[in-house]
Amino acid sequence: MKRVLLVMIASLMVACSVNQEAENQQLTDQENNLSEKQQRDDTEKVNSSAAEEMSPLSGEPVSSNNRAISVIINNHPKARPQSGLAEADIIYEVLAEGGVTRLLAIYQSQYPERVGPIRSARDYHIKLAGAYNSFFVAHGYSPDAFSMLENGVIEHINGIQYDGELFVRSSDRAAPHNSYSSSAFFEQGAKRKGVSLEGAPAGMTFSNQADLSLETAVSQFSVTYDGNETYTSEYSYEPSDDSYSRISAGEQTIDGETNEPVSIANILIMEAGHRLIDEQGRLDIDLSSGGNAYLFTKGTYFEMKWEEENGRMIPYYNGKPAPLSPGLTWIHLIPEDKGFDQLVTVFD
Repeated sequence: MKRVLLVMIASLMVACSVNQEAENQQLTDQENNLSEKQQRDDTEKVNSSAAEEMSPLSGEPVSSNNRAISVIINNHPKARPQSGLAEADIIYEVLAEGGVTRLLAIYQSQYPERVGPIRSARDYHIKLAGAYNSFFVAHGYSPDAFSMLENGVIEHINGIQYDGELFVRSSDRAAPHNSYSSSAFFEQGAKRKGVSLEGAPAGMTFSNQADLSLETAVSQFSVTYDGNETYTSEYSYEPSDDSYSRISAGEQTIDGETNEPVSIANILIMEAGHRLIDEQGRLDIDLSSGGNAYLFTKGTYFEMKWEEENGRMIPYYNGKPAPLSPGLTWIHLIPEDKGFDQLVTVFD
């Protein structure tokens, strides 16, 4: 009888031990599941936070719901160095009449304290700026641009109407190379027009990684417009800060406010149709038909195509929007009839 009782007690103890181990294992599994879920939640929060805080036009970690502002900046030698280049997210360099180029600087992650010299608009500037739903700033306009502005194609302020108010002339340069504005004047202008400067535009595609194994390493190259040295740009890759410096007409491109070199993350070159439309040499530029595109980023060179989507010229690589490196993107629009082979020189 005692032996039977001892066996029963031992069996109960074993059962209790097994149950306790099962309960412990269940608790451990629950804790592990909670831990894994917490890790996933934390990761999702980080990713969500990163997405919310990334500038849509530069890919840099900046939290801003600013509306984009586009400014036509003078690129004549007498206008250099320009102010406000360093704060731009995107800069388009586009031909105007007479073989000169003008810059369309787009600001979203931060507005420039002072920007200029500001020059007159062309219709294709307005089309490019409109693709970012931007507030458009220029001083003057071509006949086609004037018609678009009068018809409300884009919300804007112009130095023709606000010279001496929202556009200030500097004393160190002669007109038309001395018209400047600022973020404070942009805000005043938007208020006068009754428009909002809130509402970030749709974002671009960015990546911190470039697949260097698939493409050609290039550290130095130049872009010219009909061989005009005044508007020839040379770019050199700087591995120390993973960016490009720029020389134009033999002078380093700097921001006139800081005298510091402008640091560029991406240089996009896009071929587009250019044709003369009048005796003054004004141009019509095809921004919708697509064509060849070339991207220089992280010391690497990619050949691709561009397509028009919602007014933007989007570079495509292997069937997908090409990822840009975070930072300033400088975009050259060049005539497709001469194209990359005649207007771009790769030095290595």
